[in-house]
Amino acid sequence: MLLWAVLTVIAVITAAAATIPLVRRYEAQATPKQAVLAVLSDQLADVDAQQQAGTIAAPEADALRLEIKRRMLSTGREVEAKVRPLGTGALGGLAIGLAAVVAVAATALYATLGRPDLATTTPAPAAPLAPTATTGAPDIASVVGQLEERMKRTPNEPEGWRMLGWSYFQTSRFKESAEAYRKALALAPKAPGYASAYGEALVQAANGIVSPTAVQAFTDARALDPADARARYFLGLAKQQSGDRKGAIDEWIALLGEAPADAPWGAELRRVIGEAAKADGIDVSARLAAIVPPAPVTTAPNPSAEQVAAVKAMPAGDQQAMIRRMVDGLADKLKANPNDPEGWVRLMRARMVLGDTAAATTARRQALAALQGNPAALAQINEASQSLGISGK
Repeated sequence: MLLWAVLTVIAVITAAAATIPLVRRYEAQATPKQAVLAVLSDQLADVDAQQQAGTIAAPEADALRLEIKRRMLSTGREVEAKVRPLGTGALGGLAIGLAAVVAVAATALYATLGRPDLATTTPAPAAPLAPTATTGAPDIASVVGQLEERMKRTPNEPEGWRMLGWSYFQTSRFKESAEAYRKALALAPKAPGYASAYGEALVQAANGIVSPTAVQAFTDARALDPADARARYFLGLAKQQSGDRKGAIDEWIALLGEAPADAPWGAELRRVIGEAAKADGIDVSARLAAIVPPAPVTTAPNPSAEQVAAVKAMPAGDQQAMIRRMVDGLADKLKANPNDPEGWVRLMRARMVLGDTAAATTARRQALAALQGNPAALAQINEASQSLGISGK
């Protein structure tokens, strides 16, 4: 009798598991509107990060925030239809019928194939499952599509074209980005940042080649704002590609000397200068020494075999605590010296291994903000994010 009582309980649980999805509230399901709002919220965070990094001016950042918030309000007011394939009464009847079928089928199956005469044994406890990380990439394409539709309706809005160019650039659609920036620049030729953004999109679309059109865009940008770091860097790169390596080094050293001491791209620019000078046999050590020295790059050393063995001998709980302390230590080092793309990749990977998708996403956002002005490092971060399954938040 005890066996049949246990089997009855199991059949009831199985029937409940099969029928609960039929009668649960559909209102609790995630909606497309929530996904769009999540993407817009992430765009707000990206604007804050870019303003802190100095890649966009405060008025431009305020305009972006205003537009994104307007779209959030517009999306929030949209009413989504409830999806309920059957009425409440029909769902209830279907659930009861399915439960009955499950119970009868289970009883018949056991009566045919089961062995109630065997002695009951206590199974060994199953090994706990390792935590898994799940990610849900928001539908960024739909958001970009909405912006595309908006520009079809309002083609004379320069800020809309600038936002579309920025969205294309973030998704590596560089040719479309350059075209959108070109339209924005044609409508507002003196808007801050438009010309240099257009030039950078042209460079990326040409696989790193600074074309004459891009040179003109950067020249116009520097004429509007002599402190435009992006324009000055790429104008130096244009000199290097045209054979004027000394002129490129002079341009970059001047830019480095006028940059803030905490500029996130300062250490990378110093490295570029050093490599260019070494390749051409030019001694720039004294000129670089006169500029604020870069912060030392700190990387976490690989553990020794003894350290690995000691960790494996620890209880599972202590192992997890030690791993988390090591990961947090890496995060602290990156705060002190953010110009370390390999370190950011290690941090993102470690966060994902620990199952902390939110922390991995935060690390990605911090890395993109810290490495602004370093296209190669940004590409490395984006590539690692895609391989790890970290969404673009």
